[in-house]
This record gives sequence, structure tokens and C-alpha cells, in this order.
Amino acid sequence: MRRRSPALLCLIAASLAVFAVSGSAAGKAFYVDSQAGRDDDDGTSPTHAFKSLAPVNARTFVSGDRILFRSGTAYAGQIALHGSGKPDAPIVVGRYGTGPRPKIIAQPNQPVLSLCNGEHWEIGDLDLSGGNIGVFAYAKDFGVAHHLHFKGLVIHDIKGSSTGDDGGFLCKREGLDTWFDDLLIEDCIIEHADRNGILLTDYPTASDKHHSRRVIIRGNRLRDIGGDGIFILGCDGAVIERNVLRYAHQRVGRRPGERACAGIWPHRCNDTLIQYNEVSHTAVGGLTVWDSEGFDDDMSCTGTIFQYNYSHDNAGGFLLICGGANTTVRYNISQNDATATLTLETDGSHGASIYNNVFYIGCGITVNFARNTFGTPRDIRFANNIIYADGAVTYGFGNMKDVVFDHNAFYGGGEARPSDPHALTGDPMLTKPGSGGSGMSSLGGYRLQPGSPCRQAGVPISHNGGRDFWGDAVPSGSRPAIGADEG
Repeated sequence: MRRRSPALLCLIAASLAVFAVSGSAAGKAFYVDSQAGRDDDDGTSPTHAFKSLAPVNARTFVSGDRILFRSGTAYAGQIALHGSGKPDAPIVVGRYGTGPRPKIIAQPNQPVLSLCNGEHWEIGDLDLSGGNIGVFAYAKDFGVAHHLHFKGLVIHDIKGSSTGDDGGFLCKREGLDTWFDDLLIEDCIIEHADRNGILLTDYPTASDKHHSRRVIIRGNRLRDIGGDGIFILGCDGAVIERNVLRYAHQRVGRRPGERACAGIWPHRCNDTLIQYNEVSHTAVGGLTVWDSEGFDDDMSCTGTIFQYNYSHDNAGGFLLICGGANTTVRYNISQNDATATLTLETDGSHGASIYNNVFYIGCGITVNFARNTFGTPRDIRFANNIIYADGAVTYGFGNMKDVVFDHNAFYGGGEARPSDPHALTGDPMLTKPGSGGSGMSSLGGYRLQPGSPCRQAGVPISHNGGRDFWGDAVPSGSRPAIGADEG
């Protein structure tokens, strides 16, 4: 009989007390402990834990099962999960005890954690590194893959290629009748990952017959990403919110087969909501500024809303609209985004409504406010924006058609502004423009001072979201402010 130390027995008792409350009555708990476990045990208690990943990979789990790794332990290899839970009894992967997250360290050219053709899983509280993909969730000819939740994972040092779909998260579906429903990626940390931070894709069998639904990517922190930060394809009603993304597009350049990159963007998606995100330094220090905007609304997207985001110091600019239709861009703050504040490309870009944003161009920076290099975007409306340039701003609209400016504030910049019958050209009296730093809480300098000419000077806009950047109500039945501040 193996002896257990008093400290370990206390740890076991504490963890059992926690899971007696939170665990489901259905299914079994399986424990893994690389320090004190044995693979010839049954794994069903902390005192009879598995030692390695092999018994986990060999088992098909059922509804209500839990796979729990002891905190502070480490494992070489990959986790390959099998089975499905049920709506009232998902399969849970997590940890027990106190201490650092358990570490899973994979070999190159393999996912650290994979889940193929399974549903109703909740996976969290692990440290994943070393492979070419951090989390690989794959559904092929499966039908609807329901309820895949990933929370509190730390994913780092992912050694993917610069041309494929490798990266921190790869959620991939194949088959015309296969899609995700209730996919959540929340409160994860992703650092130094190639090629992507988070990718949801349906290639190579891309089709709009079915789109994934109830996709939420929330509260994640991403840094030092080789290519795209957060990129989703083929979704309806996805929400991407409260993420912080710094230094995407670091190692993907213009070599053959390498795609252009941006910070956060949808492709072939409908009604995507992108809000409360901070995106900065895209392509800064990287190989190229091909695209390299903080945000992008891409081909065959309709009804995307970008609101309450903070974009700064991105090498390619704030936002690219490249085939997105009926895009709404409201109550965002862009500071020192280079090259072009906004870029609009292709004939498919039309119906954009860009209002109540603040665009700040700092000293020593020269940007084209709204660039176009190919195609004929049309029906673009700018209203109630503040364009504040301590640097230089140009206004070259290329082949855009039906571009309207109304009730915007232009300050500085030195070049003739576009025609706006209700423009303000005096000092908008921002509290301290250009003072934004790291985090949303640093943006008080973009509030309006008392007596600002921008107060109650804008044009009313219906369906305006109801609140400004700081959460103050947008007045109904009266004129709103120009800029992002109604307080």
C-alpha cells in the first residue's frame, strides 16, 4: 500500500469538498497526478490517481465525467479527448487542489489538447504549451456540435507554421451539415502563438448552408501573435467582446502562401457584435504592414457592429472594411493608428455608417483618413465624429462613391477637409487628447470639457445603441454630442 503524506490528505479532502458541491451526480471523477499517481490505478480518487496522460487518452468519457489534474503538476505529451456529454451533464476538464495550473507540454507538430467530434464539454484551468496548436476542437460530418466551453486556459509558446491554421485555438468544422452551437472561449491567456491567436474556420468545405451560432469570444488576453489575432468564419450573431490584443501580425509577411492579417475580424458572417475590445500594435515590430489594421469587416459579412472599442498604435490603421455590407462603426476611440485610419475596399463594401467616434492622430504621424486602393465602395456616411490631428491627415477617397460627411468636428491636420455642411472646425475641447495608455480606464482624456462646442451639436441617429463610450445614455428626442462622450 502506498503511503500518503498528511499534507496531501488535507489537499485531497479540500478538493473533494469543493467538487462534492460543484460536480454533477452523474458520471465519474478521474484524477491525474504526475507526482504521486500510477497508471495501473483506476484514477477514480486522488489517492488512486493516474500518473500520465495515456489513460486519459485511451478512455471515451460520458456525460457527467470529470477529468481533474492536480495543481502544480506537469505532463509531457498531448491530451486527446473522446466522448460527449449531455445538456444537463457536460464532461468537465479542470484541476483539483491548490497551486499553479497543471502544465501540459506537447511535442512540436501536434495539438496540446484536442477534442474531435464531441459535444457538451467544459474545459479550463490548464497551462498548455509546446505544440503547433494549443486547443484543437474539430467536428467533421458530425452534425451540430453543442456546448463547447473553454475558460481560464493559459496557452503559450505555440510553434505553428506561418501559412496554415495553427495557433492558440483552432476550432474547425468540416461537412455541409456540421457547425458549432454554443462555442465559448472566455478568460484565456494566449501568448507567443503562431500562426493565429483564435481561429474559427469551416475550410476546406466552406459553405453558407449552415453557420455556427451562439459563438462568444470574451475576456481573453492575447499578445505576440504571429498572424491574425481573432478571426472567425461562417457565424451568425457571434459576439467578440472585452478582449485585449497586443502585437498581432508579428511573423507573417509577404512570402508565398501567407495571407494578410488583422487584429480582430469576421469573414462570411452575419450580425457580428465586436465591442469593448482593446487592440494595439498590430504589425508594430513585425514583418509587414499588409492590412495590419486593428479591426476588419471582411468579405460577405453583413450587419457587423463595431462599438466601444479602443484601437491604438496599429501599423495599418483602425479599421478595414473589405467587402462588409451595412457595417456600423460607433463610439470607438482610435489613437495613433498609422497609415490609414479607415480603409474601404472592393465593390462589396457598401452601406457603412460611421458615427460618434474619436479619431486622434498624434504628432509626427501622417495618415490618410479614408483610403481606397481597389474596387468601388459606396454609400458611406460619417456623422458626429471628432477627427483631431496633432499630426497630418489627408483625405483621399479613391474610387468611393456616395460618401457623406455630416456634423463632424475637424481640428488640426493642415489639409482641406471634406465637404460637411454642418462641420465644426474649432477646438472640440477634449480633456486631454492623445493621453490614452494601456486599458480602457486610461481614456478620460477623450471626454468633453464643460463648454465644449461638441455638446448637443450632433445629428440624431436612430438605433444608436443607447449609450456612449463610458456608458452614459445617448439622448432620445434631442441632439447628441459630437464624439464618444454624452456625459
